Amino acid sequence: MDVAVLGATGDVGRQVCTQLIAGGLLTPTSRLQLVGRPGGSSASAAYGLRADLVDAFDERAPLIDVALSPDDVVADVVVATAGRTAPARPGADGDRSALAADNLEVFRSYARALAAHGSGKEVVIVVTNPVELGVAVMADALGRHRVIGMGAWLDTLRFRREIAVSLGLRRHRVGGFAAGEHGVRAVPLWSTVRVAGLDAAERRAAVAHLRRDRSLDVLPQEVADAKRLLDEVAVRDVGEAFTLVDAMPADLRVITRPWMTHQSGAKTAAATAAATVDLVRTLLDGRDIVVAGQVALDGEVDLPGHVLGVPVILGPEGWSRVVLDPLEEDERRLLAASGQGIDAMLERLGVRPAAGADPVVGEAAATPPDLRPGAEPRWEVAVELHAADEVGTVAMLTGVFASRGVSVESLATSTVPPAVPAATAVVTPPADAPGRAGAVVLTFRAGARRAREIARTLERLAAVRRIVVREADAA
Repeated sequence: MDVAVLGATGDVGRQVCTQLIAGGLLTPTSRLQLVGRPGGSSASAAYGLRADLVDAFDERAPLIDVALSPDDVVADVVVATAGRTAPARPGADGDRSALAADNLEVFRSYARALAAHGSGKEVVIVVTNPVELGVAVMADALGRHRVIGMGAWLDTLRFRREIAVSLGLRRHRVGGFAAGEHGVRAVPLWSTVRVAGLDAAERRAAVAHLRRDRSLDVLPQEVADAKRLLDEVAVRDVGEAFTLVDAMPADLRVITRPWMTHQSGAKTAAATAAATVDLVRTLLDGRDIVVAGQVALDGEVDLPGHVLGVPVILGPEGWSRVVLDPLEEDERRLLAASGQGIDAMLERLGVRPAAGADPVVGEAAATPPDLRPGAEPRWEVAVELHAADEVGTVAMLTGVFASRGVSVESLATSTVPPAVPAATAVVTPPADAPGRAGAVVLTFRAGARRAREIARTLERLAAVRRIVVREADAA
């Protein structure tokens, strides 16, 4: 499986790349694509990041590819971390409206490129804030079930942790979800809380103790008051500000602790990346798991919010359905207010995800589905290499096929560059490099869509100078 990280050189993007490799999610036959902007520091840093990751994880590093154009993004899972972030200092203005206006075109540029050039099967995880805006833009271009925002999952993990800390437990023993808008308008759903080892009566007693006889109706005002107080205190003593956070109720801490962490200058890159990698792991595992995420809705929830953070079933092809049990009245009111705020932001920016069936876009739109095994056409791909004699080059090529469940029927090597017959697909990367050039010719059976996916993956390999693809049976 291949993962592309948009904005790979940013704080969160670097953490995502590092945790994907360190956690063993990407094997040496997988591909990690570092996506930056052409020119300037982003482009140079992408190449430097690739070298640093290989240096750190050489024994298990995947194939690492640098792409500097949205049109070059090729992956099974696309993690969107590109864009501007809010300032990280006490008292800084964290206006999400300005952030939304700045990042709107970033979302649109990648959405257009994936719709035009993607396989039609990529799953996009939106990390860049406002998460809801990114989900709306991507879902409109690619289909809503292939796009999920990680904000509600991060808020959920924070909610579980604050409950666990209060009860003297580890987080994995606590269940429950946070919903709504990511960040300061997150909605902790106390009715969904479960604690391992506690029966229903014990759980109700524990939750009542943690809530301190408060309703969620007071949470927005508590958040506003806490932010003003923490801003004043943090200017003179950040440590004291965190001590104040520790004394707050658990649901208020869910919002104020990460807000204070960002304001302190440390930011929240590690936690954000960890939650994102959790979702990537679910997509790569091939299992359907209930998580929380921002998704584009089409009547699944009787609440405002064309995009809303809710519990959903997530699997290899994206999210399939919403899993939201009946809510308490205070939860419903706060979640509705969160949805109304999201709708207002989208309306101001002229963005609304399309309802109805997911569109078929990109190369998938012009390509029939893959055929049953054994009935696919036979393809021949000739790959011209910069350094064909290097150890592992052939294994690298065949790994592209093996990781996609395609068998190589035959393989031959040559020192003669491949000829370019008429009516073939030719890809010539613009860069050249020194090395002992040669060619490898492989044949395989696959549907046209899968063949195109393999060709686009091969062209991204650093050792490849050019590929020539033709349907062998039609020759």
